[in-house]
Amino acid sequence: MHTVVWTLLVTGIAWYLTTRVTGLDWRGFDLLLHIWWLVLPLGSIAIAQNALIEERQTDTLSWIVSKPVSRPAFILSKVVSDSIGIILPAVVLQAAIAWWMLPVLDPAAGLPIRAPDASRYLIVVGIEATIVLLFVTLTICASTIFRSRGPVAAIGLVVWVVLWNSPSDAIERMSIGGLVSGELSGEPFKPLAEYLVFERTLDPVSGVYWTLMWAAFLTVAAIGIFRREQL
Repeated sequence: MHTVVWTLLVTGIAWYLTTRVTGLDWRGFDLLLHIWWLVLPLGSIAIAQNALIEERQTDTLSWIVSKPVSRPAFILSKVVSDSIGIILPAVVLQAAIAWWMLPVLDPAAGLPIRAPDASRYLIVVGIEATIVLLFVTLTICASTIFRSRGPVAAIGLVVWVVLWNSPSDAIERMSIGGLVSGELSGEPFKPLAEYLVFERTLDPVSGVYWTLMWAAFLTVAAIGIFRREQL
């Protein structure tokens, strides 16, 4: 069901905005990156916030950890399962559909859509998967601290907005914000779109490595906090 919803959402928006709407400054694969930046963090927050909170509310968490399952293994299983559960239908599948669909669409305005370089496209797909991993680990870590969905979702949304605006050079260099910052429409294009569509240098590439490090740190922090939780 999730796969159908994601596919209808992403491909439907891409098809409609490309073929029916005029006046937009971005088309095709740049549009796909905009859609991904809207749906992936929000979807990751919505799904991952249930990793611990729902288990607590249904009183199954204490039963699970009383079995021969260590607490670190439990957290890691949530990170892996939620990440893969989002990446496969929301990133990999949509990337494959867009690769074949977008170049054959007749844009309502602008030039025909050209498929980007395949190697660059695969790198961008990997970066989008990294974005999912970041927000999944952030949400799970927040779920080890708070027991209700409100604060957990709020933390994820604040991080999403900060990365989108990237108000400082440090944030751009030390997070994925340097690759996804920019306006929703008009100039400037997102740096990630400039890399994919205009074949410019991926800058700052350090943001990818830092994002992976943040995801690892958040996972370790979640494990440490959860090990001390009294159930």
